[in-house]
Amino acid sequence: MDMVQIREAKREDCLAIRNLIQELADYEKMPNEPKIDYKILERDGFDMKNPLFFCYVATIDQQIIGYALAYYTYSTWHGKIMFLEDLYVTSNQRRKHVGTKLFKTIAKKAKDTGCYRLDFTVLQWNPAQEFYKSLGAIDVTEKTGWHVYRLMGSALETLATN
Repeated sequence: MDMVQIREAKREDCLAIRNLIQELADYEKMPNEPKIDYKILERDGFDMKNPLFFCYVATIDQQIIGYALAYYTYSTWHGKIMFLEDLYVTSNQRRKHVGTKLFKTIAKKAKDTGCYRLDFTVLQWNPAQEFYKSLGAIDVTEKTGWHVYRLMGSALETLATN
């Protein structure tokens, strides 16, 4: 039986992580959205004094089959927060508790580093919502009415320059 290992990502994992980012984008029906390349992941996660993100990978026989990428943010109400940007497991390895292992690893890091909460977003149609709810997550939009907004592209440019 193959044993799944969860470990901190290394710089040399960035190409495989970028490939999984594309798989996730394809799954989310947004194949043209990722503009980042693995060199940017290397720079932002491994070449800086204060990396912009951290990442864990799931492996079987040293083959990367999933990843969880997160970073810290801040709440004026509670202090340090962790934001889970991505959690993804290749389709042929789903329903084998790989996602659970990655998610628990991220939750433990959040707890161990003094985070008040762990935030993440899930697309409305994504069945992973049930997975997260089964582990105790709440749908903030549903429960509290908070909605996430985003300013990007030409709207960001216009606001920033006018």
